[in-house]
Amino acid sequence: MAIHDPADKARIRMEVRRFVARCETQVSLIERADSMRELSRLATLIALPYLITTEYAAQDALRMMQVRAEERARELIADDIQNFVRGDEHLRGKLKRSMFDAWTNLTGPLSHLRPWAQSKLAAAELQNPL
Repeated sequence: MAIHDPADKARIRMEVRRFVARCETQVSLIERADSMRELSRLATLIALPYLITTEYAAQDALRMMQVRAEERARELIADDIQNFVRGDEHLRGKLKRSMFDAWTNLTGPLSHLRPWAQSKLAAAELQNPL
């Protein structure tokens, strides 16, 4: 495939636009996700095709999708911790187990958030003891 062929350039531009549109659609789905499992699945669903790996627009769209997935995961974790802090003392153990079960779904590009979430929970437990 010649890089100077106008038909190939047009095809690559079309693939980039198509990939960017897929990423934007994925971002809207990520923003509506309400569970860690769904969020982790949506964050790993799209891979950058080899044909357009050197295109900056495609790389940027993928990066923005991953950033938004991380932001949404942090929001869900913060909500979980707020519910834990406001919960009754006798339900905290159950809430904690539920959060840990949900956080085990943080895999792939979101796996680095699991220790972060556990440290935030530990800090919340220290600030609001039983």
